[in-house]
Amino acid sequence: MESFVSFAPALAVSCFVGTVSVVIYRLYFHPLSPISGPRLAAVTGLYEFYYQCIKVGQYQFKIKALHEQYELGSIVRINPNEVHILDSQYFDKLHNVSSRIDKAAWYYRLINSPDAGFGTADANLHRLRRKAMSRFFASGAITKLESTVRQNVLKLSSRLDQLKKEGSPVNLSNCFRCLAADTVATYCMPDGSDFLNSVDFAKEYNSQARSISEMGLYQRYFPIIMPVLLATPRWLLRMTAPEGAIQVFEFQTVRSYAENDNLAIQAHRVANAKTRNDETVLQGIANSPDFPESEKTTGRLHQEARTLVGAGSETTGSSLDVIVFNVLSNHHIAHRLKEELNQASSEGIDLTLGSSLRSLPYLTAVVNEGLRLGNAVSGRLPRVDPRKTHIYKNYVLPAGTEMSMSLRFMATDPAVFEEPLIFNPD
Repeated sequence: MESFVSFAPALAVSCFVGTVSVVIYRLYFHPLSPISGPRLAAVTGLYEFYYQCIKVGQYQFKIKALHEQYELGSIVRINPNEVHILDSQYFDKLHNVSSRIDKAAWYYRLINSPDAGFGTADANLHRLRRKAMSRFFASGAITKLESTVRQNVLKLSSRLDQLKKEGSPVNLSNCFRCLAADTVATYCMPDGSDFLNSVDFAKEYNSQARSISEMGLYQRYFPIIMPVLLATPRWLLRMTAPEGAIQVFEFQTVRSYAENDNLAIQAHRVANAKTRNDETVLQGIANSPDFPESEKTTGRLHQEARTLVGAGSETTGSSLDVIVFNVLSNHHIAHRLKEELNQASSEGIDLTLGSSLRSLPYLTAVVNEGLRLGNAVSGRLPRVDPRKTHIYKNYVLPAGTEMSMSLRFMATDPAVFEEPLIFNPD
């Protein structure tokens, strides 16, 4: 103990000197030091932590404010080793499918699925995993979804008609997420899901799914959070967690492979099936002849299932929210849309076919506006190239620099859209 006390002053001085050295280096000698941005953000990631975690997801808006604050605002330094670029012309250069630029692994930890395609950081491994399922999302393959979409839309319409007769209010946001989840789960999983038949359109599930997603903000900095949560005994969860959180937990995790058909159990069945086929996305991945068996394990397929169903339901639900709200709140848009649909119907066009719907210009414009303003991916998408230096305007971004851009900013760029925040199919 005495020896520790004798070394304590030296240790404290060393820590102080080390910290000051790092601060000075990052402010004045780091390769990104010429790029404008808050000094605190250049020194420490705690600047982002404050806006992202303490202020709950506000860093994206702060980044936009930083671009407006600094004179050369098309590029700002938002972390010690990260720059954010606001330039619609540069987006395709950074996010080019032919480029081999890695994802920033720490940022994608929020979904706790590093072995799923979305969470895979290494560009080469991501390309391999994406190839195994990309054929299911080609335009020709998506037509297989039409019958499932029709069935689910009819199911939802029937339930809404019944609730209308009963005079019961309905949260359409929950309805849309159930519709999207059941559709994508049926396409991706052998047994799908059945949220549309839930009594309240999975109200508690949808609410808690969003709340739990906020944990992902902390998961980036403390990657032990999600694993500990998923390992929590069910009896303890029932004592401490709301019903919706338990529903999310039971749908996405596994306790016994003999239980109901949640995502983990379906992934286990696909991974261990004696015969394989291409009936669903997950089964197609397991049946891919060029895909190594190490990529077809229960754990990896489970992560893939979680990200496919989670991303497919929330993004589609959000876009439907935006479309329905804006159509119903704008008489001109609603009138033109009804007029086009009625005209097509009177001409004998089958409005249950995707090919027919895609041929209607105003409907297509309405959908595109919903996708633009729905902000399916509202956060930035950081990339890092460990192999080569990148040049943006007069700035040198050395290998290993994290470079990010935001789809939301591209979709609301006033240089591209005259009134970027206005829903305008015209």
